[in-house]
Amino acid sequence: MCTNRHQLELNGNEKPLPLRVRGAPKKSSKSNRYRTGSFWLNKNYLKNVNGLRNLADRLFEMADYLSWLDLSDNNLTTISDEFLLFPNLSMLYLHKNNIHDVVEAYKLRNLKKLRTLTLHKNPMCGTPCYRSTVIHFLPNIRKLDNVVVVRSEREQERKTLDKDVRVRLTNAYPEDFPCTLVSSKTR
Repeated sequence: MCTNRHQLELNGNEKPLPLRVRGAPKKSSKSNRYRTGSFWLNKNYLKNVNGLRNLADRLFEMADYLSWLDLSDNNLTTISDEFLLFPNLSMLYLHKNNIHDVVEAYKLRNLKKLRTLTLHKNPMCGTPCYRSTVIHFLPNIRKLDNVVVVRSEREQERKTLDKDVRVRLTNAYPEDFPCTLVSSKTR
């Protein structure tokens, strides 16, 4: 599916595996780019996704309408800001990576159409109150780790944000928490 030039941008020597859902998507006869709303890059040993949007623009006819991105079972250690360049992303699979810090999930807060997120089998899942923390960060999420988010979890999450997570969140995003930052400095 990709030329050698694209392979270098993905991860040095690794090339993406082919799509598995009813074969490869159709190509537009005018642009010679794929017409699809999903991009599967799972099981590719990727360490980062730098340049993902540029690659999507070259491969897909309408990259803005990408709604499903599967980067599961790779070697990602952070949640990239590249994901924010896909405004219609509704499903993001990041399970089975190496993401340690649950605060990374906060980066996804501006993806207003994100409804399904998988993060299970990442080290972050061992964080106290992991699930409620992610639900707190992403109030529009409907399904986390293939489990539907229920109303009682949304109500509970308001009370259970771990103190350590709150401090790291405030330090990482002071522009989002100016009152918290001021009150902690004055004490």
